[in-house]
Amino acid sequence: MTRNLFVALVLLVGAVAQAFGAERDEMTYRADNENVRWVGRVDVAPEGEVRFDWSGTYVEMLFCGSKLEMTASDSGLNYFNVIVDGEQYAIVKTEGKEPHKVVLFEGKGGTYHIRLQRRTEGFNGLTTIHSFTTDGVLVEGQNLAKGRHIEFIGDSLTAGYGTDSASGSEPYTPETQNCNLAYGCYIARYFDADYNLVAHSGQGMVRNYGDEKTTSEYTMVDRYGLLFDEADKERAYNFRRRSYIPDLVVIFLGTNDFSTKPWPSYEQFSEGYAKLVEQVRSAHGEQVPILCVSSYVFDPTFDYVWRIAQGDSNLHFACILPESFAYPKELGASEHPNRVGQQKMAMALIPYVSTITGWDVRHNM
Repeated sequence: MTRNLFVALVLLVGAVAQAFGAERDEMTYRADNENVRWVGRVDVAPEGEVRFDWSGTYVEMLFCGSKLEMTASDSGLNYFNVIVDGEQYAIVKTEGKEPHKVVLFEGKGGTYHIRLQRRTEGFNGLTTIHSFTTDGVLVEGQNLAKGRHIEFIGDSLTAGYGTDSASGSEPYTPETQNCNLAYGCYIARYFDADYNLVAHSGQGMVRNYGDEKTTSEYTMVDRYGLLFDEADKERAYNFRRRSYIPDLVVIFLGTNDFSTKPWPSYEQFSEGYAKLVEQVRSAHGEQVPILCVSSYVFDPTFDYVWRIAQGDSNLHFACILPESFAYPKELGASEHPNRVGQQKMAMALIPYVSTITGWDVRHNM
């Protein structure tokens, strides 16, 4: 055997051994692994699978390696943001009831902070994440919690309906919904806070969009206490098992109640509002501050929400005025605010959040 052939065979055997070694070195972790942090309302199965359908639910971890993927299944079609070290890295989707692999990150070896955030709403389906696989390892003992938390309760404005859309004349599509570009997530990032969204498009406090009656049979008052947005409307969420207690709850509802007629009366609207506030306080404590946000001033929403917020030291009032963002260039699908309009809404609310919580605003503006 010639020397050149011998060297070639050694290199070939080494490459094969390295390849097999890399395959053996892959690590698979259950979705409920102690080093995988979930934020939002999720259901954890005994086998370690995690199911959820609320918009904005996210999972994060630190991993050391060059590739990370998940095994997932979905009752519908949903889209997710992959955020690496605080920057948007990719958009991935889950589709199909059979478990399938989805690559989340592939790059140079190193230690990375990965956040996977659901962009879409419950009516797009129930997502199940079965496991995570990496060619490296998950970093142990890391506390990724921000130390601050805000809960946002709302409708399509909170869920990010049409934020990635180019025009107000476009119809809704799952691809252009992105809660990460809605006012709530902007506010959470500004204050370096964790968050969770309890949001559903078309939802009202007592009357959903387009209802022919002044009150609807199923509104956010009914939906708030549930584990799932759409997958199960009977199963209650166990607030005792949550991993957070919010420093602030923001309620931004009422747009759908008064978007079309017939409008609910003040008595009907305030009764529903009181029930939701009662649920929030039962879940998070009597002293949790609540910011009650109203949209516009040319319908009863401003007057109703303002009146409700009076006389209670832990209820606070704010309003998004009609000229907060530019029409029509800052509109997305179905004339909802796009990412720029949403950012301006966040800028309008940031001073209120700062005053209520005591969190500093930035001084380098």
